[in-house]
Amino acid sequence: MSQTAGRSGVSAVAALLDRLVAQFEGPYDFLRELVQNALDAGSDRAEVALDVHPGEEADPDEVVFELRVVDAGAGMDEAIIDGGLTRLFASTKADDRTMAGGFGIGFVSVFAWQPDAVVVQTGRAGEAWELTFYPDRRFDKRPLAEPFEGTTVTLLRRGRAPERAQIAEAVRDSLWRWCRFCRLELSFEDVSSGEGPELIQDAPAPPGSLAVVEAQADSAIHVAFAVPPEAVLLRRGLVLSQGTAADLLADLQPPLGPTLEHLQVWADSPNLRTTMARDKVVDDPGRAAVLGKIAQAIAGLRERLVERTAEAAAEPGPWTRARHDHYAYLHAHLARERGHLGARLEGRALLRDLAGAAVSLAQLQALARPVLWAPLASGEAAPDRLLAAAAAAGVPVLAAETGDLEWLRRLVEGTGLVLAELGRSCALVREAAGEAESLRATVEAGLTAAGAPVRLHVAAAEGEAGPRGGVGIELGRGAGGVLVLWTGQPVAAATWRTAPLWLDAGEPLLRAAAKSHAGEPRAASRGLALAVRAQLIEAPTPERVAEAIDAAVTGVKN
Repeated sequence: MSQTAGRSGVSAVAALLDRLVAQFEGPYDFLRELVQNALDAGSDRAEVALDVHPGEEADPDEVVFELRVVDAGAGMDEAIIDGGLTRLFASTKADDRTMAGGFGIGFVSVFAWQPDAVVVQTGRAGEAWELTFYPDRRFDKRPLAEPFEGTTVTLLRRGRAPERAQIAEAVRDSLWRWCRFCRLELSFEDVSSGEGPELIQDAPAPPGSLAVVEAQADSAIHVAFAVPPEAVLLRRGLVLSQGTAADLLADLQPPLGPTLEHLQVWADSPNLRTTMARDKVVDDPGRAAVLGKIAQAIAGLRERLVERTAEAAAEPGPWTRARHDHYAYLHAHLARERGHLGARLEGRALLRDLAGAAVSLAQLQALARPVLWAPLASGEAAPDRLLAAAAAAGVPVLAAETGDLEWLRRLVEGTGLVLAELGRSCALVREAAGEAESLRATVEAGLTAAGAPVRLHVAAAEGEAGPRGGVGIELGRGAGGVLVLWTGQPVAAATWRTAPLWLDAGEPLLRAAAKSHAGEPRAASRGLALAVRAQLIEAPTPERVAEAIDAAVTGVKN
């Protein structure tokens, strides 16, 4: 039986259909709509197939492409067909939030592929029907003699045989883009390829140490710290919108900041709605509720990250490469959350001392010393000797590789802590007895009198690795000598007020001052004192130091 609109309404209906079709982003988006219909019909599977048939022309390249979508859902009877499928905007799904649809225009999207005909076969409650839709928007409807289960939609389009591979790839891309998380078994078969059906199925990153999953009834929120950053918003497993977290969650409160650099979000909720063209998630109370749940999940994820990092740092046993890689992986994520976690991190033992203990930022701050780091055991004598000296002196040395410095710097940012590599910055020294002792004593006394109560020593090499020049910071003492850090950087006030400072006996300035001290004690002492003062943060003024040195020299003479 042919069903056509009256002459006066045909052009208006056709124009409206054309506008609806044009709203969809791509010509293969109709596959998402048909899979959505399968979900709404309660089907547990949907099978998509592309087949090729010979054309009517003599040219062997002239073919007819058949694109078929089969589901095992409830199907349609005549009332549903007449009241929904063939009437624009007539939808029984409009107020049902358990269904993925909502506009009754999903079927219209099949015309975006520009088929020559669309055949729908469906059955329900003993009825079975076949409808054929044509490009001019006419359709035929006829009953089927044999029972029919579910719904099959078949699109037929003339084309050229070489187009098959491109069409197959476009179908595959569309299904993977929109339907990979669907809650049914979805497959695609390119029949002519002979490769059999391909299962279209994916899942968010599996729950692990850096993931939180919160599922309730028909909603699920999955958040993870991973790269690349990604966000996917879904309803019943159908992708509504996807992109980076910065794209889709920019208005999340509180603002995410650096969290956006490594956040993956997968949110499936019936509260999410799209525009009619399915091109955007609507900003409404439903979306706001989902964003609130995402924010709660991220807060929980941050706490889990802190716990996992503390566990990794404190794990007993040898510090192997595999353990370090896992520890560094956790810290790389933790550093991006530093701003959100704030002072809560400082008291947690999250860092690994190569001696085997876990240490906190607060412990390192209490030492008032630069923070040493060293890579895993190198097997070289000098670094191993320094590491042993640090352990004997109770000086923490953090396990870190050069590639870890980015996250390590982020972690200590704002704490006042300075990082220094053990092997490059430290040396074992001994007291250079008698060398420039009078000069050293005068400079120490003058700086102390000026308001910089330092304890100065002159260092000589202990073994092959000698002092590094400038002002060194004593870290500890042991049987192997005194462990001194030579950073070449100004020394923080909290450090020079508590730690002994060392001068390199081989430093040209010290040697020249020591040589001239006997004849010109004032000039020699001033020059060295002002050089030391320049390396001290929050030191007294040069004028005050000069005055104090003059007084100290005068006192020595008297």
